[in-house]
Amino acid sequence: MKKVLEALPADFPLSERPYDEMAEKMGMSGAALIDELAALKRAGIIRRIAAMIAHRSVSYEGNAMVVWHVPEGEVETVGAVLANFDEVSHCYERDTGGYWNYNLYTMVHGKTREECLATVDKMALQSGIGDYRVLFSMREFKKTSFSVRK
Repeated sequence: MKKVLEALPADFPLSERPYDEMAEKMGMSGAALIDELAALKRAGIIRRIAAMIAHRSVSYEGNAMVVWHVPEGEVETVGAVLANFDEVSHCYERDTGGYWNYNLYTMVHGKTREECLATVDKMALQSGIGDYRVLFSMREFKKTSFSVRK
């Protein structure tokens, strides 16, 4: 399995049979590669294989991290509510470190800042959480997918 994870390309081949193309480089059949990927998915090691869109290139200028102060016993429930929004790409619980009250983080995307704020208003209403801060991205220094390559 590790061999497959290390050999998966960062750029998916744009060909008629991409799995066969990748498998050939790994010394296996396309069917064997698909079986390995299915096993990795069942094991929870990979979630999916999907296209990644550069959101700013398709006019999604709104991008905000929203930090939420959620009571300890409600994190699971509130996290599920917030994660269910289509505009949310990430939803994480984090340790507060004892100096910061915000323990749940979401990344909200929209075409404009106003669209993001409207989504955040809906999120607050549906979750019942009123203590939150919206932190808009100012500049992107790096954005890549994680890789297990050596």
